[in-house]
Amino acid sequence: MNSRFAQLLIFSFVFVCNVALAAPAAAGVTLRSDAEVNRPTVKLSDVFDGLPDGIDCDIARSPVPGKSITYDANVLAHLKHQYKLDWTPQTATEHITITTASTKITAEDIQTAVIEKVKALNVSGDINVMLDNHALEIVLPADRPSNFALNNFNYEGINKRFKADLVADGFAGPVVMPVSGHIVVKHSVPVLVHRLEAGTLVGEADITWADVTDDRLSGIVTSAEAILNHEVKQDTDAGMPILARNVMPPRYVVRGNLVTMKIETPVMMITAQGRALQDGKFGDTVRVLNTQSNRVVEGTVESDGVVRIHSTRVVAAANADTSAKQE
Repeated sequence: MNSRFAQLLIFSFVFVCNVALAAPAAAGVTLRSDAEVNRPTVKLSDVFDGLPDGIDCDIARSPVPGKSITYDANVLAHLKHQYKLDWTPQTATEHITITTASTKITAEDIQTAVIEKVKALNVSGDINVMLDNHALEIVLPADRPSNFALNNFNYEGINKRFKADLVADGFAGPVVMPVSGHIVVKHSVPVLVHRLEAGTLVGEADITWADVTDDRLSGIVTSAEAILNHEVKQDTDAGMPILARNVMPPRYVVRGNLVTMKIETPVMMITAQGRALQDGKFGDTVRVLNTQSNRVVEGTVESDGVVRIHSTRVVAAANADTSAKQE
């Protein structure tokens, strides 16, 4: 606020302090440092220290809460003569700034309240609020609480827009201000630390975490459990979200590789070498070529490179061989 306006404010209050005009000169008066007031008016004692009893009075209206007014050398000289103050300026640029104390509702306060409202609507993730008015700030008198409510809160999940009426306790009654904006929801998902080739098992040292917005979540892996100790089906670059279709449980049997066939009957268990004709995960049924007899049998993948052959089928195959020889 400029000094000319400060002069006008002071002159408008002269009638309040007419009783002071007849008072004797006040000795030892000094200019105060910048001051903060918490009332509707500025007093002479807000500007000068060392005033004797009976001379202090209102000299101007206070600036609105949160704003300041500067009294320059001209204004201070007027006050000196008006109230017969024994005060000598130290420099030609002597001045004092008066600020009215305030309570502020900041953009951060509003963003926090919006997040709580959105969470109550079962929106999960790391929620960030973008206000349409980035510099939004509500200034209230210092004796008013910074509490506020977001009434008529409306959130549109499709475009992630919100709007509400902010209601706070102002000096002369409720302060109502519309607020609006949009939210960005982020989720932490696993990504690879380095490039992995197709068929590689993913270990804990292979993954880190990155944030992605919820509009990119469709079809990607969102938990470590869904990728740890799983194979990547194709070469996968580092730092990129991992598609769920590009991971699978580990193959214990790989088509074309040699496997150990376990054949168990009630009276014995034998092992033999075979060649897998299919890929297989734990518990899968796969076909295996017996490399000695060239007979194809089926079995269940039991562990890495081991297939338990169904004993009933082995017996049936043996019986079939016996019948063929008898004929």
